[in-house]
Amino acid sequence: MSPDNLTVSLEEFKRMERYISLLKLLKLRGRTDISLNTITEELGLSRELVEADLQEFGLSLAGQYVYNISKLASQLEEMLGYRNDTEAFLVGAGKLGTSLLLKENLGQTDLKIVAAFDNDHTKIGNTIGSVRVMSPDKIISLAERMHICVGLIATPPGEAQHIANIFCGAGIKAIWNFTSDEIEVAPGIIVENTRIGQDLKQGYLHLIEQLNKR
Repeated sequence: MSPDNLTVSLEEFKRMERYISLLKLLKLRGRTDISLNTITEELGLSRELVEADLQEFGLSLAGQYVYNISKLASQLEEMLGYRNDTEAFLVGAGKLGTSLLLKENLGQTDLKIVAAFDNDHTKIGNTIGSVRVMSPDKIISLAERMHICVGLIATPPGEAQHIANIFCGAGIKAIWNFTSDEIEVAPGIIVENTRIGQDLKQGYLHLIEQLNKR
């Protein structure tokens, strides 16, 4: 989203992007929390300015000096309009995944699958419909670059939890699970369970409704 479409100044917009870049870098290094002092030191900004930014946009409470990196990055991205809930990733390019990829408008929803992933090397590089199948090791980098927040799981039994973990690590906020596996995710991550044959539109609307309540 362009800064012209935001209710922040150009200078504030640029600082928000710098905050996001720093948070993502520290997350890749395995950090889970960040202090106000670290933000100011890493970016060369005054403590007063950073604190005022976070409080002005409702991202910090008065007197709060330590932040969860994933949560703060997500909040900043949503504030800048980076949340993309009209495009999704799909993992599992077998019979189930292929049927989802070939469904026109994914059952008359507004969601478009833009990338598919599978660990079967015979499927990687193939195109199903208009979607290319890639290796799952590309999920995190692509999700962050494309600001994807919805991920679909259509893997064989026993694999869904592993993919859910990857999705959570990629910053995906809503998981649409089409398998029979029960998956566990961190608080704040949405899971919608749907089976083939059930109403996809209703499942999608319920998922988006929950996403919008976050």
